[in-house]
Amino acid sequence: MDKCPVCHGYDNHEFSRDKKRIYYLCNDCSLLFVPRNLLIGIDEEKQRYQAHNNDFENADYRAYLSKIIDSLEPFLLKGTQGLDFGSGKTTLFADLVKERGFAMISYDLYFHPDEEIWFKKFDFIVLSEVIEHLREPRHCLERVKSLLNSSGQLFIKTKFYPSDKKLFDNWFYKRDMTHVQFFNRNSLNQLAKSVGFSGSFKMIGEDLYRIVL
Repeated sequence: MDKCPVCHGYDNHEFSRDKKRIYYLCNDCSLLFVPRNLLIGIDEEKQRYQAHNNDFENADYRAYLSKIIDSLEPFLLKGTQGLDFGSGKTTLFADLVKERGFAMISYDLYFHPDEEIWFKKFDFIVLSEVIEHLREPRHCLERVKSLLNSSGQLFIKTKFYPSDKKLFDNWFYKRDMTHVQFFNRNSLNQLAKSVGFSGSFKMIGEDLYRIVL
């Protein structure tokens, strides 16, 4: 049995498989995950991210990010400091947030590896289409949580997996080889609980969830 990346338990079973990967379902926290021995290498992972068309000039990408910010904005106070964790190649998300009167910096392991963030505190942190990529989601979220100020807010955007096996087998989201685990409401809240949040995530937009420290 493989260890669940969220609850660290070993009570899981094979839920699905395709030509490239196996997907295990954790019986304790409901996480669907790929065994860590089947993950692609770091170099290949970075190459796939570099191929993403997430440039400043991409109007569709700007519109996509603006829609996320529309959902975030009612929960933010002007002048507060935010962090875009896992920003990808560009700083566009942070730039668009700044245009609305909030401070924000970008961090990305491959493209914006500013290690100074670990010595700062933030009023809000956004992981947009990030949590499904993390090789060690629990460890990473523990570190992210430590960066929040008292009453700080964490926002996570990710798609919940379909519980029907046939739907999952044909689900476009799992075809991305950099997506290594998939959440539902229970597994996302179990992740929050495992790192010390007392509440639960609330949906505030399309595939977008909020929790307060």
